[in-house]
Amino acid sequence: MKLKVTSKYHGSPISKKLASNFIELGYGLQVEGMASEMFFNRSFEPFYPYRLINKLWFDLLDDETDLSSRCETDWRVFDWYHSSYEHNAWFAFPGTAGYQPICDDSTFIIERSPAADVCISLTDDAVHGKSAMRVINEDAWEGGLAQDGKYCFANVKYKFKGKIKKIRGEGAVKAALYKEGTVSDPVCVVGLQSIGCDFTDVAAELAVPQDGRYAFVLLTPPRSEYVCDDFSLKPGDEVRGFKKSAVEAGAYVSPAVIRWPGGCFASFYDWRTGVGENRQPSYSYFWGGYQYNDIGTDELASYAEAVGGESMICVNMYHPFKRYYEYVPPESLNGDPNDKTLHAALHDRDLIQFADKQKGAAEAAAWVEYCNGDENTEGGRARIRNGRAKPYNVKYWEMDNEAHRWFTAEEYAETCVLYSKAMKAVDASIKIGMISYCFGDEALVKMVEIAGEHIDFLADRGFEEKDLENKIRIIADYNKAHGTDIKYCNTEWLPLNGADVYNMVPRSETKTNKCYMFSKWSYALDAAATLMMWQRHGDIIDFVNYNNLANTHSQSVIETLKEGAYITAPGMMMHRFAVTKAYRTLQIENYHPDRKDPVQIQLSETEDGGALVLNVLDRSEEDGELELDLSVFCVPDGKYEGVMLHGDSLVSMNRSGDTQVKESPASVTVENKTAKMKIDKLSFYEFVIPKS
Repeated sequence: MKLKVTSKYHGSPISKKLASNFIELGYGLQVEGMASEMFFNRSFEPFYPYRLINKLWFDLLDDETDLSSRCETDWRVFDWYHSSYEHNAWFAFPGTAGYQPICDDSTFIIERSPAADVCISLTDDAVHGKSAMRVINEDAWEGGLAQDGKYCFANVKYKFKGKIKKIRGEGAVKAALYKEGTVSDPVCVVGLQSIGCDFTDVAAELAVPQDGRYAFVLLTPPRSEYVCDDFSLKPGDEVRGFKKSAVEAGAYVSPAVIRWPGGCFASFYDWRTGVGENRQPSYSYFWGGYQYNDIGTDELASYAEAVGGESMICVNMYHPFKRYYEYVPPESLNGDPNDKTLHAALHDRDLIQFADKQKGAAEAAAWVEYCNGDENTEGGRARIRNGRAKPYNVKYWEMDNEAHRWFTAEEYAETCVLYSKAMKAVDASIKIGMISYCFGDEALVKMVEIAGEHIDFLADRGFEEKDLENKIRIIADYNKAHGTDIKYCNTEWLPLNGADVYNMVPRSETKTNKCYMFSKWSYALDAAATLMMWQRHGDIIDFVNYNNLANTHSQSVIETLKEGAYITAPGMMMHRFAVTKAYRTLQIENYHPDRKDPVQIQLSETEDGGALVLNVLDRSEEDGELELDLSVFCVPDGKYEGVMLHGDSLVSMNRSGDTQVKESPASVTVENKTAKMKIDKLSFYEFVIPKS
């Protein structure tokens, strides 16, 4: 490949926020795997089954075109599986649990000990959530309540706390750690304080002699009965609700902006359930499973800060249809929201609290005040009481997710105005985002006319450059006519190019599935092509959120298993774009890559203009050569070092202890103002070439 660079730019300087990301509560086990909490179902609630949409996105059905096909209940068969996807059962001790299949009727409670007269069962005598755990020990020896799957490190102290009530019996109640799979010789035992006939707060600090998997056991005395609730077990080195390793891995990929709490989850989220001391668990309305609310506004905003980024909050916009429906097709949008026979998809709940638009706007404004208000505001004082004195100063606020599920285009734009006015009355500096992917470009023009004076960015999901250019044209035309500065953002994107043959295609046709490709080197290479496309359009592209940050059947940049964390193949690519010195892309003579081209070349200048940044992407399975004429610049001859990411095949992937995608040193040679290099197949390069 022989090309000649020009001194002309593609666009304005590149936004520094293209390597941004997305966290969704309630979907799978994303946050649970990141969180410091070590118990599964710490509040002892009946397990709420995952909904069909969750099973489809986890690729659990043998054939997603046949909703009656077999659903996989043993997640260990998938290559994305690791320890943080475990659903650890509570079991009567002495005993062990082993792997628990994940079915609609799974309880994740093993009620009777196989070796002693000990049983456990749920009771509604609860102080946290709707249920608690009754522990009856009729044996002559200690027994009790246990859960496997605690990976502990020898240099960390583990803090247990809970609420326990005595029904009958005498003797000490103890917290203990056993080697997983054993029932004798605990490695750590700590007696708890005296427990009364009302719920008593208990606490203990536990430690282990060596790294490994352990079972937590609450040992109760012989012939006794207790009720347990609101348990917690966390490492002493946690970082505001998250595992230290999850923060370290997040800091490596360096997302500039993190979108939360969804996604689809955001459309049914009450932010108040995730702040303060007395947070109650509930089911995830959209995805199924249980939402424990241990991770909420303070934790997510703090995580973004801890990894060097900022927050973008996706807001629940209330609507009458949300009372009963998760989706209303266009032909039913003029129907009665209270008619449960409407041709639309019911969510099987009565969520009347999300039906009033005016109330929703007030709640969104209160959320802004909680995040950004000072001590002179009610929201600011509430945040201070919850342990955070300094405002989070959350700038970006997106108006719901997939709003076409409930709104017409014009109604949605009008509601964006309602929310923007209420929210900016609290903090005029915030940026409001209106979604632009649901209704089509013709409708978008009308939406921008309605809401343009009240919004600051479009929240898109497009992947093709033609679609991107259409959206940019709509924004630019409006900005020019009205003196506004609306930006383009993509708040939830997945690379869909080379992996198209797998994504959204029945497994019976491909012999694999979309989740298989999410974690692979092919996916990371496709991500690079998409990010290079956005770079060429300059800073009208403000930020783009890769979907997702963590633990999404490897549709993620980090995976946070119990033993630690690792960076996925896409995560390695996102890191390169987070730390790039590329500042402004240059045009190459008679060359404009299509996002689907297997080999792509991009040259940029650094911010100070003193060097060039060369990116080379080869998604093909053939080696190549490049000669890039740099004669328009003064570039000294020499050999310049850089970085190469590479994998042996399109389906190379990273797992714990098995890093198949490598980062290696590479070099490019400049001779007579021409950069020359051999291009390895399945690779991505970045070089910095100084100007003289």
